Amino acid sequence: MELLVLSNVNLAPIARRVPGHEVTLAEYGDVLRALADPTSPAYAEQLDAVAVLLDADEALAAGALLEEVPSAVAAFATARPEVLVVVSTLRPDPFTVSTYASAQDPGGAASRCADFDAGLRGLATSTSTTNVAVLELGLVFDPHGRDALVSRAYWYAGRIPYTTLWFDECGKHLSRLLGATEGVARKVLVCDLDGTLWGGVLGEDGPGGIALGEDGVGKCYRDLQRRIKALQETGVLLALASKNDHAEVESVLADHPMMILRPDDFAALRVDWTDKATNLRAIADDLSLGLDSFVFLDDNPVERAVVSEHLPEVAVPEVPTRPELLADWFVREVTFPYFARLRVLDSDRAKTEQYRARRRRSEGASESLDLGAFLEGLDIQLDLRVDDEFLVDRAAQMTQKTNQFNLTTVRRTAPELHAWVQNDDHAVVTLGYADRFGDEGVVGLAVLERSTASVPVFLLSCRVIGRGVEDRLLDRIEALARDAGISALECTFVVTARNEVAAGFLSARGWVATKTTTGDTIRYRKDLG
Repeated sequence: MELLVLSNVNLAPIARRVPGHEVTLAEYGDVLRALADPTSPAYAEQLDAVAVLLDADEALAAGALLEEVPSAVAAFATARPEVLVVVSTLRPDPFTVSTYASAQDPGGAASRCADFDAGLRGLATSTSTTNVAVLELGLVFDPHGRDALVSRAYWYAGRIPYTTLWFDECGKHLSRLLGATEGVARKVLVCDLDGTLWGGVLGEDGPGGIALGEDGVGKCYRDLQRRIKALQETGVLLALASKNDHAEVESVLADHPMMILRPDDFAALRVDWTDKATNLRAIADDLSLGLDSFVFLDDNPVERAVVSEHLPEVAVPEVPTRPELLADWFVREVTFPYFARLRVLDSDRAKTEQYRARRRRSEGASESLDLGAFLEGLDIQLDLRVDDEFLVDRAAQMTQKTNQFNLTTVRRTAPELHAWVQNDDHAVVTLGYADRFGDEGVVGLAVLERSTASVPVFLLSCRVIGRGVEDRLLDRIEALARDAGISALECTFVVTARNEVAAGFLSARGWVATKTTTGDTIRYRKDLG
């Protein structure tokens, strides 16, 4: 992403500390003008995101700046809906000359900063400013402490208020937040059992001897399971890969009174004596997901080394050897680096059940000799919607995550799609899917660009490939084009290593390849007369 940083202090060192993104800085102290002036760098056409990072103490001393920034952010976000606007919360110095009275003063630093933060959260949750996101600076200050992050020497030398550590930590979290909008988060957490989800070894200690409870070491593992369960409820898929007796594990998962995670929480299980790398490949096949979307937790360094060596695309974090560190470590070193997200949608919360339903469909199809009859028996119900603002976040999420049935694999952000929804030149079509096994939510997305008579986005979740629903999505796009008086449509298919399943889709439906722009880009056209 191309990111512009606005601040009321000198944050020049941040430019080199936001990995994976191109960062420029506006002149510091120019926040309000930059947000309001169409000639400022904040209005550059190529810009993807703007970060407003305010120093609380300087902002408090600058008159009405705190009161004016939220409205300025709201106006800018409305004027540029295709640009992500990230605004940091405030962390004022609690040591003031008014001592303890400051906390009781409704016009004091604590109260004014709290009001500012509340206003930001209101913008981030408003349906009219969906391109505003909050960066919580507590993530930077709380783990390290203010004394390690603030430098009066740098401040007086160059109006830089923070140490190198502050810039490193703020840049890291800013990078992860931006990455969350680009869909770089992983999708699957695969867990070992012995020494990972409980203490001890099931085969040696028995169900009653493993450490799992509300006291001592057992509570450490139970609290870790609570964190993992909460992550699963945000849409991350859980899987098990354990060298154990399958029947014993099933019994513990179903019946152990201290287990937080139960059988229904897992989208896939591999409990046997096969090596972990082989089982992770099998889980990837079960879920039809790439191994680059996996994170593997195992307390055994040998098992971690095997997976790292044979499956380098899988993330394999080091697991603490002290159980009391597990719960906090999991949130800070697993959730934030690998599963960062800006919003949790209803479709995310239903993800595990959707994959279980998919497995039931697959089992039913494999038992059926007549695939057509099986699909008819699914009782498929489709929900095609055009320019539904409430589905923009889910639509953007699909462009970031969908690789197999994706004609271009160009990633789109929520602000960009929101701008298209509000623009008469575009029609954003979403496809919802349900059948007798369950509701998959929104699984398809296509966009018609009327001015160029083209389809810049066409994709379908791998969960419903092969059921003919992609035809209905294309029918809707073609119908909208005819309604707009368009006589012919064009669409580009970009060949990637993962979208082969979509290669023959357009030609099978009457589209003609007009030219190959490069070796992996094919232009298609269809007359609509």
